[in-house]
Amino acid sequence: MSPLPDQLKPQPPAPAELEIFNARLSSHELSQQSLTTADNRHYRLFIATPRLNAPPDGANFLYMLDGNAVFDTLTPEHLSRAPGLFIVGIGYETPLRFDRAARSLDYTPADDGALPRADPQYPERMIGGAAAFLDRLAGEIVPRVEADAATMSRTRTLWGHSLAGMCTLYSLLRGGNGFQRHVAVSPSLWWDNEFLLRMEEALPRAPLATDTLVMLGDSERRSSPQAPHWNGPAPHTLEMIRRLERRGGSKVTSQVFAGAGHAATLAASLEASLHYASRA
Repeated sequence: MSPLPDQLKPQPPAPAELEIFNARLSSHELSQQSLTTADNRHYRLFIATPRLNAPPDGANFLYMLDGNAVFDTLTPEHLSRAPGLFIVGIGYETPLRFDRAARSLDYTPADDGALPRADPQYPERMIGGAAAFLDRLAGEIVPRVEADAATMSRTRTLWGHSLAGMCTLYSLLRGGNGFQRHVAVSPSLWWDNEFLLRMEEALPRAPLATDTLVMLGDSERRSSPQAPHWNGPAPHTLEMIRRLERRGGSKVTSQVFAGAGHAATLAASLEASLHYASRA
């Protein structure tokens, strides 16, 4: 692989201020908890529990990857517009917005049966653990959260941005992993020679099992290592949207944010994502 362009190289790590935990909220109660999985992976869960009583048929849950960054971005106004939604940020034990090494392993897929390996671009990091992470999420993290919530799930939505957005679409292509909706924001589909597009092409022409919302900016200027920068929305993502629409079986919705770069789409997506996950 060729070296990544400058705007894809890591920037200095930013702390997560998590100011929302100091706010007075009328809609939700906030909490944090640590979780160590059976295979000794460590996570920090950021949970917004509705003050409203859950409906008799259960509540909607929104599980958001990169939980540190998400809860560093959420505002009281966001939460007030989704008063009945359980929001769960799945993050890491770090004071920073992102744990680059942990997310690099958890959010990147690999061929079936392949073990995690060193990242060719950043050899100090491992990649290829997304299948194990999604199994961990469905088998340990979700059951613990929903047992503590003392209500059953009516609808589960999985959300991710950038590498986490790619992981979200990987969950979709694997059959859903127990989620009924997926939200992918600026998914890094250029990654590993367009791994996810190649995976989609190789899958049987079966309908999708879950609804999907894909959001991206029109000024991201992201690039694969093999191609020059582009102007406008990422072509890899537009191609994936077209392919998902052709599969049918469930509803695929997309939205392009005018003037938004790659980092800006995380915040830009939140209001629409909360509304999407809250729907009955």
